Amino acid sequence: MRCIYCNTPLTGMIYCPGCGADVSLEKRIGRISNLLYNRALEKASIRDLSGAISCLKQSLKFNKENTDARNLLGLCYYETGEVVSALCEWVISKNLKEEDNLAEHFLDCLQGDRNQLDVINQSIRKYNQSVEYCNQNHEDMAVMQLKKVVAQNPKFVRAQQLLALLYMKRQEYEKARRLLRKSAAIDNTNTTTLRYLSEIEEITGKSYAFGSRRRKSEDSQEESGSTLRYISGNEMIIQPTTFRDSSTIATFINIGLGILLGGALIWFLAVPASRQTIQENANRQVTDANLKLASGTAQLQDLQDEISSYERQIQAANQERDDALGKVKSYDELLTAAGQYVSGDQVNAVEALGSIREEDLEGSAKTLYDNMKGGVSDVLFNQYYTAGTTAYAGRDYRTAAEQLTLAAETDENGSQANYFNALYYLGFAYYNLKEYAQADEVFNTIMEKFPSRAYEVQPYITGQGNAGGTAGVSSGSGSSQGEASMNQDSITVYGQDSNNQDSYGQSSYDSYGNYGTGSAYTYDPSQVAWTDPYTGLHYDAYGNLLG
Repeated sequence: MRCIYCNTPLTGMIYCPGCGADVSLEKRIGRISNLLYNRALEKASIRDLSGAISCLKQSLKFNKENTDARNLLGLCYYETGEVVSALCEWVISKNLKEEDNLAEHFLDCLQGDRNQLDVINQSIRKYNQSVEYCNQNHEDMAVMQLKKVVAQNPKFVRAQQLLALLYMKRQEYEKARRLLRKSAAIDNTNTTTLRYLSEIEEITGKSYAFGSRRRKSEDSQEESGSTLRYISGNEMIIQPTTFRDSSTIATFINIGLGILLGGALIWFLAVPASRQTIQENANRQVTDANLKLASGTAQLQDLQDEISSYERQIQAANQERDDALGKVKSYDELLTAAGQYVSGDQVNAVEALGSIREEDLEGSAKTLYDNMKGGVSDVLFNQYYTAGTTAYAGRDYRTAAEQLTLAAETDENGSQANYFNALYYLGFAYYNLKEYAQADEVFNTIMEKFPSRAYEVQPYITGQGNAGGTAGVSSGSGSSQGEASMNQDSITVYGQDSNNQDSYGQSSYDSYGNYGTGSAYTYDPSQVAWTDPYTGLHYDAYGNLLG
């Protein structure tokens, strides 16, 4: 032992020779550990492996560096089939004490035989698989695996106990008893083995302690089957206990009884044995069929998973192909739009640009798309704006509304210089069409985007739009604001009120521009081609001022 304070080897004294610390308690703990080791050694010598393992674990609790106890614990584990636990204990022991340690010899013997290690590993895997089968209620498959485990590793106590437990569940008590007796021969104090044997004895009513009972039964048979002996004087008289006179009838009776007994033996022994053999063969065939079915199901599932993986790969490839084709199509459409833009076909160029997916374009293609879109928007706005104002001048208010709507939609940001005029003429086009709801919507848009010029359209809001206005206008009213429609017999000039003052505070004027008349000018509506929304003046189709 070494000092726990300075790691100096201890001597017979109760003080450490290195640091002078009191090590009496440490030595006492070491003695307790050695005492438990000696008890475990005694138990292991009489095959009380469970008791030995318990004592060795307690010994290691007191002194974990007791390599002798750790080596013996590994041997006990190895003897009961727990090879992995044995290897763990020997490896720890070797790390604690590298020189003059039996653990190194044990490890060399075990690891030197690769075939034995493979057999042990297979038996452990099969045992674990059997436990899973038991949890899944596949007891037949668990029995098959455990038979192989017991055949490969006859000292594997836990495998023998589990197989015996399955036999007990299937009411095959003789098979369970034989396995448990083998397990008891390895570890004669294992509580699990003894408990299973006790349960079998309670169920079957037969005692399986064959020690003194067998000797007693043999003695009783010798007494009952022996002859009667006694001494008469100097002579020993030997007299049979029974005497029977065998006659012919008795002989035939004995023959008949023998035949009946033979038939009974055949009926009760041979027939059940043959039935059991047939049943075992049938169970074996069913088990083999279940194994094949399970294997086929697993292979089918693997194939289905593989097919699903291939289908996902095909879908991903198709998606990539579609994306690539979409990008190619977008680039082709961009080239087509560029050609139309260069040739001056602005309308078709806009339609082509509208069908292009902007997210498919990258780099210089995206820059070309943005530049073309901005250039075409300017051209289209001017085109729609010119067509709309021309239609408005020709009193084709429907066409004017359509063209000016397209112009407003082309310039969504309102960056064009004539954007206000487009909205202005659009609102009065709807107004002249008596579609006051649409006119109010346009006027409200003007008031929202151009608040400094809201006074120009506010008098014409009827309150019938989506966002209600502040003033209402009805056709033919001339007391508060000017008339904007072209189908009335007379018109009151723009902004004229009852005091002949317009909305700018100026004196009223007639349609010839003569101020201060104070009266509305009467004209022929059939000759009016265009009404100026700013001044309220009327012009014919040739641009002449009507007077």
